[in-house]
Amino acid sequence: MREKEIEIEHERELETEEDERQPEYELRNRKALIVLMALCTILESGLAGVLSGQALDRCIVLLFLGIIYSCLYFAGLELYRAEYGWFHKKVGNYSRLALCHAASYGASLLFLFLPGFARPILLFGVAASITASPFWGMASGIFHIAVYALCGQESVFMMICYLLLLLCGCLTPSFLSKKAYFHWGILFLFQFVFGNIMIFSYLQTGQLELNVLIYGLCNGIISATWAAILYQKFSTRLQSPPPREKKLERIIHEDFELVGAVKMFSDAEYRHAQKVSKIAENCALLIGANPQIAAAAGFYYRIGQMVGKPYVENGVALAKRNHLPKEVVEILSEYNGEEKLPSTLESAVVHIVDSIIGKIDILDKTNFSSDWNQDIVVYQTMNENSVAGMYDKSGFTMNMFLKIRDYLIKEAKTT
Repeated sequence: MREKEIEIEHERELETEEDERQPEYELRNRKALIVLMALCTILESGLAGVLSGQALDRCIVLLFLGIIYSCLYFAGLELYRAEYGWFHKKVGNYSRLALCHAASYGASLLFLFLPGFARPILLFGVAASITASPFWGMASGIFHIAVYALCGQESVFMMICYLLLLLCGCLTPSFLSKKAYFHWGILFLFQFVFGNIMIFSYLQTGQLELNVLIYGLCNGIISATWAAILYQKFSTRLQSPPPREKKLERIIHEDFELVGAVKMFSDAEYRHAQKVSKIAENCALLIGANPQIAAAAGFYYRIGQMVGKPYVENGVALAKRNHLPKEVVEILSEYNGEEKLPSTLESAVVHIVDSIIGKIDILDKTNFSSDWNQDIVVYQTMNENSVAGMYDKSGFTMNMFLKIRDYLIKEAKTT
């Protein structure tokens, strides 16, 4: 066993870090949306200078601000997504993020035409925090404030007021998340906006002006009202999975008819399907594949056994009759590599997990299972399949191979 551990360490030392592959269509879509959002950012900074009547040199400075900010913001966003996995957990895909991004940047240009203390800056923080997180809401809002500052229209007191309003906006989803305190949260937002505007207006001018009082009242009402609308209308929707992911989750829910059919067919087969589904989901997430597809395909991978031989044809036919998604049907058509080899990362993951769980289940029945034996099963099964070229067409890399192998040995509950 010690020799195996040394082998893993040696492979890691020699292994160069490789990109964790996403499905190709998702990767292209994400890159395109990032470019569009970056262009939107740069366009806002340039147009803000033009619309506010800035000199040419100031407009150029604003354009450079947009470029520098885009590089920092979107690089950080991708690094954060890759490290913490919130792409799948929260946003689902970048199309929703891009939509909110464009809307906030369009609003920021419209706010240029409003008096300084009448701008509902708080809403920048609310929208971005609901879409991504409070940190990214703050980062996005600071850019808008910086653009206003470079347009030469704000004093230091107004900038401080903006920053406090932005911070409050970033925390607003947390304020409103408790239903029992929802209305108190709305009242607090109004008071916070109104109070900040009156305080910093007084610090700026040394007196309380009637027009600023009106701005504060209007800003407070608009900010509180729209914060409530954004939270109620978009919070649940933005954080829920996209329609495709919803369907993938639904077809493995215990209330789904075909899930019940699997359970009635064999309780042991049902437990096997649940185990493969969960472990395949975790493995897919680990290497950047689609976890929902892996979970669904893992559950139904051996569905052909419910009908009988030929397992592949009957499994595919049964899946189609129950209207399973085409991605799942395609993986079922590659069952065990009998008719064709796994062609996607998700298919490779499901094959690995199913073959290992199947062998461990047999060991359990013979009372021959132990931690040591399970380790050997993982090593032997994965190495044999890899040497046989089972995953050559799936895009599976050595780095992914090692990650999954380590997970199955050290963390996965295979029994």
